[in-house]
Amino acid sequence: MNIVRFDEQEFLHRISVCQTRLGEQNFSGMMVSAEANINYYSGYRTHAPWTTFTRPMFLFIPASGRPLLYTQTFVTPEARLRSHGCDHRNFSSLLGPTAQDLALIMEELGMYKGKIGLELGFEQRINYQPDTLISLKEKLPDAIFADASDIIWSQRLIKSSTEIECHRRACTATGYAHDKIFENIEAGMSEREISMLAQQYMLEGGAEYPGFVIITSGAGNYERISAISSERRLMRGDMLWLDLGAIYNGYWSDFCRAGIVGPISDERRRMQDDIYDVTEEAASIMGPGVLIADVAMACGKALEKRGYSATYDCGRMGHGMGLMSTEPPSVTIHDTGVLKEGMIINLEPGILVDSGVFCIEENYVITKDGFERLSCGSRKLHSIKG
Repeated sequence: MNIVRFDEQEFLHRISVCQTRLGEQNFSGMMVSAEANINYYSGYRTHAPWTTFTRPMFLFIPASGRPLLYTQTFVTPEARLRSHGCDHRNFSSLLGPTAQDLALIMEELGMYKGKIGLELGFEQRINYQPDTLISLKEKLPDAIFADASDIIWSQRLIKSSTEIECHRRACTATGYAHDKIFENIEAGMSEREISMLAQQYMLEGGAEYPGFVIITSGAGNYERISAISSERRLMRGDMLWLDLGAIYNGYWSDFCRAGIVGPISDERRRMQDDIYDVTEEAASIMGPGVLIADVAMACGKALEKRGYSATYDCGRMGHGMGLMSTEPPSVTIHDTGVLKEGMIINLEPGILVDSGVFCIEENYVITKDGFERLSCGSRKLHSIKG
């Protein structure tokens, strides 16, 4: 299978759109530090994104002119090789540059006065020490630091055809892993052994990295739907609920499948069929211009129609995806946004009862005429040897 690559023109277009929007909102420029944002605007990412203040990096995007990527000396050669459309500068300290270092670059780029955009808003983070920002404000007294999250998300929410293909590859790897797991596991295996297999199969299926493995199994554990694997071994009668995320070119998949060790009861099979129908029914209304809150309501109404409560206790029925496994929008009854062509949407309504957690999570891209489902693999309740 051919490798999906981004060409330089895509990054140049992203920067051009960003600079237009910065100008429209009277920003002098924007300084980003979160790896997903640096990746989005320049194409540079580390070999395994981590949350750390060691070796922070900064991308300065002036309202006009060429952006500058500022990295620690150790990673600068790779940054130069992998990035597009920006100049480079490096610093030596593992603790990051000083506020004075940042101020000098910002003055050079004309970002020393007026509004300066930062990652301060919804589902954004600055990836450097807060006291550096406090000092930077003192170094640039004529600058007003303001949130620019709406500019970032207005771009990242809408995926290009290449981004969509990366999501499709990640989903293909995840679907492959799910099917292989349920073909090859049996009673007596530990959750940790299953987790190791899942990661192996995601790589076999074409993932660049295994993103995450969430496993819950056995009575009394089903409410632990964000659990990491344990040494617990599968027993006859257990449900194994498996949520996997793979990464391809930095873009994520995220969907779950499930199986039963031994015979599957009629009740469990019925609930699996019900949640499949709930998810399909809610997805059927999706398309450009549809209120996101209406999609959440459709999930709730479909659950209630089948005799289940829709309490929204988990906060949402799904979420956006992209360079992070969960991104805006949140599919909630309180969301005020609308679906747009190019959005990646995850739907995950579920039924949590004593006998298991029933959720057939799906990943979709919103198309001109509706949607395309990217998640794949068998959606049946698998029978695990036991």
